[in-house]
This record gives sequence, C-alpha cells and structure tokens, in this order.
Amino acid sequence: MATETFYVKIENSKTTSIHAFTRSETGIMDYAGLASPSDEELVQMQCVEGSGYFTPSWYTYLPEFLQAQIEVFIPVKVLHLDANQYSFLLHIGAVLLAVQERDALLVAELLQRRSMVFANFTPLLLHVVKPVAAEALFAWVYGGFRGDSGFQNIYANDKPISTGETDVAAILYAAAHDALEPNPRKESAEEMFIRYFSEERSFDFTMGIVGASNHPWVDGVERFGCISDSAASFHFVESPDKVGKKRQEIFASLKSKVQAEPYNPHDHNAISVFIDDLESIVKGARSKSKAGYLRATGAAILRKARPNLFSFNSSLWRIGGNPDYFENAIVMRLKF
Repeated sequence: MATETFYVKIENSKTTSIHAFTRSETGIMDYAGLASPSDEELVQMQCVEGSGYFTPSWYTYLPEFLQAQIEVFIPVKVLHLDANQYSFLLHIGAVLLAVQERDALLVAELLQRRSMVFANFTPLLLHVVKPVAAEALFAWVYGGFRGDSGFQNIYANDKPISTGETDVAAILYAAAHDALEPNPRKESAEEMFIRYFSEERSFDFTMGIVGASNHPWVDGVERFGCISDSAASFHFVESPDKVGKKRQEIFASLKSKVQAEPYNPHDHNAISVFIDDLESIVKGARSKSKAGYLRATGAAILRKARPNLFSFNSSLWRIGGNPDYFENAIVMRLKF
C-alpha cells in the first residue's frame, strides 16, 4: 500500500493547528510536523473526535486555551489501521495541545494517564514531547502533587529506553537528554537542573503547588463555588451558560505572585504562592492571600539556579481536573 497521511486538528480560541502523521507501506507511523491540508482534502476524509482528556467540567478552572476541539482525519480507504494506531491518533492531540501551550505538568500527567496507549510508539512520542521535555520532567519530579522518587535511579543508570516504556520520568528524561546534557558521574540530578535553569534564557512552564489545604485561598474558592452554583441554578432556564462564563472570566482575571521567602525559618529556599482572594472579590475588594508553596526540592533548585531572582512572573493556570489528587489541585504558570 502507498504511504498514508493522517491529520490531527487542534482548534482553540487562539489558533488552529494541524499536525500530520504518516504511515509507511510497512505500517510504521511517523510524525510529519505541522501541515496545511486544503479544506477540500479534509472534507474527503473520515473525521472522528479526538480525546481531549481534560474535560472542562472536571475543572474548577481551566484556561480557554486548553478548551480545544480536537479532530482526527483518516483516509476514507485506509487499509488495516489497527486498534493501537487508531487509539494513538485519538489521544496524541491532547499531548500536542499541552506541548503547544507549554503546560509541562499536563504533558507528564497525560503520559501517565495514557501510558498504555503510547507504549508502542515511544520513538514517536519522544519527538512530540521534546520541545518541553526538560520542563515537564522537572515539573513531574519536583513540581507535581506527589513527586517521583524513582527518577534518582533512572538518572543514575542513564540508559536509553526501549519501545514499550511506560514510566513517565524515563520517557521525559530520554526526550530531554539533549537539552539537559546529563553527567551522572559529576553531578546529581538536582545539580543538573540547577545548571539547566541557570542558563541565560527565558523559561515558561507549569508547576503544581503543595500545602494548599493549609492556607485560606482554597476556602475562598469553595465559598465562591457555592455562590456561583446558586447563581447558575437561578439563571439556568434563562441563560444556562451566563454564570459559567462569568466565573471563568473572574478566575482568568486573578493576579498572582510567586516569590522567594529567604527569611522562612523552616526553609530558606521556600517559594510561596499568593493569588487574588475570591471571597474578597465577591465583597467588592481585591487582595491576595497565600495559596501554598512550590514543592521544596523544586523551589531549592530554582533558588540556587537564580539566587538573585526573588519574584517570578506567574499566573493561575488551572484548578482541579486530576481525580488522583484533591479536588482543588492548583497549577501555576511560571515565566522567568
């Protein structure tokens, strides 16, 4: 059979991108990058719904850029498309979107949740996630909600991975190898990331925060949710989406501050997170309250890499959506 081309179309409020995947005569799939097929070509293909993984209703807040329509276009006369290849095409769009929006932590979360879907396509997957692999590995190991203690062994062994690998840290480490230039004989994994983030360039990625349940900001989210739910019920017949849109606008407008706490008696490398308090906004005021901290080891790496950086540009990126963790899992976007 001749080489076949498949398209994954991702459309959000910012842009529309189309990614091409090819399948050779021997049945091997490859990523062909961004493409510009004509509308006529797409109309003549089968169109199926891609899996977004992040259903917006799962989230207390999800930025509009992640609320994308994902479609997969398959040739009408496709030959012997097996279940694994079909499943890969349906699920890879969500990863491509997370890479596009530089949601490093979401890239890692998707690799974990769909590990068996991607297991047979490791070389292809490494190519897709490579642009954000280093930041995704850092976010997963040092900035996720659980951390990943197994990475230390992966780093110490420093071995190539094989097709079929399902460990998130191993996949991201392999994809980030060129960017990180690891040298386990001379430096620890933490020292490798300190060196990486010391580079004189900008970084833009996502990290989760910890300790949120110990700080007042989450309580404000819950009370705000009760108010907006009541309003939604009241306006349901007249305008069912009016309150929901307003709620999203309010979350998107929240300002945040991620800053160092060298005076912290428990951890002089601590980095705290403050976000506009929702309860104050409901009362007509605007002030920030503490929402939590970056995970300790990740914070220490960033502080040692940039010791003169006390304030990180940041924004609230998403809340909730991960059933493995508490309901109000908070993810921040950092730029420095």
